[in-house]
Amino acid sequence: MTSTGMLQVPEVFVIGAGVIGLSAAIRALEAGYKVTIFAEVFPAIDARSVKSPGSLMAELERETLDVFLDLVEQDPNVPVMVRPHFRFIETASMRTDAAIERRIHLANFYPDYRILEENEIPKGMSGGETNATVCVDVPKYLPYLMELFFALGGYAFRTKSPLSSLSSLLTGKHPELEQIREDGSSTSQFTTTPTLTPGALVNCTGLGARHLEDVLDTQVHPIRGETLIIRAPWVNPSITFHFNNSEISYIIPRQSGDVVVGGTFQVGDMHPVNRPDTVRAIKERIVQAYPEILHPEKRQHGGINDLEVIAECVGFRPARTGSVRLETDEIDVDGRRVPVIHNYGHGGGGYQSSWGSARHAVELLKQVSPL
Repeated sequence: MTSTGMLQVPEVFVIGAGVIGLSAAIRALEAGYKVTIFAEVFPAIDARSVKSPGSLMAELERETLDVFLDLVEQDPNVPVMVRPHFRFIETASMRTDAAIERRIHLANFYPDYRILEENEIPKGMSGGETNATVCVDVPKYLPYLMELFFALGGYAFRTKSPLSSLSSLLTGKHPELEQIREDGSSTSQFTTTPTLTPGALVNCTGLGARHLEDVLDTQVHPIRGETLIIRAPWVNPSITFHFNNSEISYIIPRQSGDVVVGGTFQVGDMHPVNRPDTVRAIKERIVQAYPEILHPEKRQHGGINDLEVIAECVGFRPARTGSVRLETDEIDVDGRRVPVIHNYGHGGGGYQSSWGSARHAVELLKQVSPL
């Protein structure tokens, strides 16, 4: 207890400000911790264009879906929509053991899951299935989380260069800091000074976990994805097309009327900008598979030049060989053992597992830094 007789609230540092870091920080605040986020990049503010297998990910995704559905029901301002999702396969393989196992999983995951009838399958495809899902409007959702984080009393600091290690935050040898204000601006005039003795760290650094000196996780790797943002407010469903050559096309509608069109799955590729050949291939595949992406007046004779492309984007999914890392660890800081909760490696499943991961991280946090 402090000298005033009040219990001191444990302070927690969350490193990383993507969807995994923000969700974990929010749950920690709700649990009663004092939380400070540190990150070089705040996607909710910076607006940069930048699915793991296993039973744990399935559990995290199931829980996150329930949270999203509750948010949609309770908060009319949440930038998340419930939409029908269709998955079409060029050559049906519905009878293999893997396909049967997958259908059982989806039927348990989505109560409305069903296999499509023949008359529901588009030309060129031979099999399909459907279920309701949630579509997250990412450019709006991350600021929504950031606003919630500040409303709950959290603090955030930008490191003006990458962290060399987690422990550098606790020794004063970290990069220069700027405090993030609630309006998204930065200042060197702090309203609070981070302690050098937090109760624990929560490592949500994604790809950064590979380079931190006291983590050096060589199992972490990027999976590069190229997407296009297309203006098509008439598009309602989320759809994935699986082609015989292993290529995939997908569309994800947003509340804004924009549609995300992808995609690629390039393991280990860090090329930072779009490749013209890939952009053209993404356009050609989606126009052929789903001509409804075109404006109604252009569908009969239109082509890829009739797509209203707003942006060409490149992102790097922070994947990890084997599985997501969600566990307790320790680092040595000048002879002092500091607990670390690792929460990274979700690959392309970050949004769909974010709230489940956050709850697991806070449960681990309570074990190493009790309230």
